[in-house]
Amino acid sequence: MPTVLADIADFCEAQLTTTAEVFTDYLRAQQANYAAMDRVTLLQAVTTSLQTLWYAIATGDIQPLLSHARAVGEARAASGFIAGDLFTALNELRHVAWDMVEAYDRDHKVVTVSHIRQIEDVLQAFGQTLLTSFSRVYREMQAQIYDQATQIAVQQQTIRELSTPILPLYEGILVVPLVGVIDSFRAGQIMERLLTAIAERQSDIVIIDITGVPVIDTAVANYLLQTTRAAQLIGVQVILVGIGPEIAQTIVQLGVDLSRIIIGASLQNGLELALSRIGRAIRPSMEGHLR
Repeated sequence: MPTVLADIADFCEAQLTTTAEVFTDYLRAQQANYAAMDRVTLLQAVTTSLQTLWYAIATGDIQPLLSHARAVGEARAASGFIAGDLFTALNELRHVAWDMVEAYDRDHKVVTVSHIRQIEDVLQAFGQTLLTSFSRVYREMQAQIYDQATQIAVQQQTIRELSTPILPLYEGILVVPLVGVIDSFRAGQIMERLLTAIAERQSDIVIIDITGVPVIDTAVANYLLQTTRAAQLIGVQVILVGIGPEIAQTIVQLGVDLSRIIIGASLQNGLELALSRIGRAIRPSMEGHLR
């Protein structure tokens, strides 16, 4: 003889198609992520949820229901859903379940507290499994995103360092060849790396070569001045070389004061100026070596 719970499940199963359609449209109307899903796909998931729920209530075998809950949780996490979306679905599932039980008992008057507890236990197990599965996959994805972001940051740092090399050209002399567009972030990084290199190598002179910099604006000019002044504060002389006609005109128009900076026409000229300040010079090979 069929049990009360089995009769309830049969009653619900008989109305499965209509219930699933209404459930699906409710979710799509309430949450943007459900609305963005293909309706057929969502309807199939809702139908399976209801079928396995009724089966678990009728038989007491909740494993198919829990397997489905785990699959749905994983799929929703991978699709970019948020916990609020799942809570909306779980709340509606509860409403549907209890509305169906109430409709059944309205005619039969046989549902007891024991039946209600058993149904509630099944709903509780489904919700807990769904949210646990969702949370696990969500955390894994967040960890992957964090790892990827960390790797990208390291790669970007490496690229920046390669794009702004600081070269020890001679004892006490550093050369900073700047190439490409310099924004405020890169300019700040140049200052930081240069001051660190000066301290590490105990350098006395720094040659900044801007031959490869296509544009100098107010921000970049100010950063160059700040870098120069910071270096001078720790006892380092700065030689700026590679100023082309266009950049020279821009610097004049901007009113940038370079009076405290030693200017050289080219890197070769800058090196000669640097060597002269430490009592060295470049001589032709026939006259000897660097001294």
